Amino acid sequence: MASPCCIEPGAKQTHVSEGQEVEIANLNTYKTGQGKSAIVIFTDIFGYAFANVRKVADCFANETGTTVLIPDLFNGDSIDDNIPNFRALLPDWIKKHSPAEACPVAGKFISTIKGHYESIQVIGFCYGAKIAVYLITHEELTSTIKAAIVAHPAFLTKEEATQIKRPTLFLCAETDHTFSPELEEYYKKELTTTGFGTFIKYPGTVHGFVTRPDGSQQSNEQSEKAKQDAIEYFKKNI
Repeated sequence: MASPCCIEPGAKQTHVSEGQEVEIANLNTYKTGQGKSAIVIFTDIFGYAFANVRKVADCFANETGTTVLIPDLFNGDSIDDNIPNFRALLPDWIKKHSPAEACPVAGKFISTIKGHYESIQVIGFCYGAKIAVYLITHEELTSTIKAAIVAHPAFLTKEEATQIKRPTLFLCAETDHTFSPELEEYYKKELTTTGFGTFIKYPGTVHGFVTRPDGSQQSNEQSEKAKQDAIEYFKKNI
C-alpha cells in the first residue's frame, strides 16, 4: 500500500444506486440485479458504499444478467475521502482492517451464499484482490468459485501464484507499485504454466484506474475498456 495512488479516490463520480442494502452472513451488503448466478465484488479501501464501486456493480448486473453483491468487510469503517486528512489515517486503518482478518470473513460470506446461486464468480479491486485470491487458493472455497478477476491488486505474494486453482483474469495497470513488474511476470509465468491466468495491461494507467480513473481521457477510456473486458469474462464463465 505504499503507492500514493492507492489512496487517491480519482475524479469525483456520482451515481444513483439501482440496488438495495441487505444483510448476508452478518455483513451489510449491497445487492443489485436478479440473476440466478452471482458476482461478488471485494472493494478497495473506500468500501462498499463508494459511489464508484456501486456504479460498477450496477453495470455488471445489467450487462451480465447476474446478481451482484458487495459485502462490507470493513463494518462501516471504510476510508472516507471526504475527510480532509483521510490519507494520514491509512496506516492505522490497515492495522484495524488487515487482509489477514478480512479473508476468513469473506470466506464465511461465500459459504453462506453457496447453494443460492447456480454459479459464483468474484472480483477484487486493490485490497479486495487479496480477498479474491484467498478464495481461489483455499481448497474448502475453490470448489464454490467458478472464476475470478483481480484488478490492480495489492498485498499479493509469490506463494499465492502457485496456489491459484481457478481461471483468473488480471486487469493490470501500466504503472503499479503494488503489483510490481517483477511480481506480475512471476504470476504470468506460473499461471501460464497452469493455464489458470489471463493478463491484460492497460496503457497509460496507474493503480486504481478501473474504479478510480483520474478523469483524463486516457484513464477514462481504459477504465471503460477494463470493465467491458471484465463483463465479457464473467459472461464466459457464468
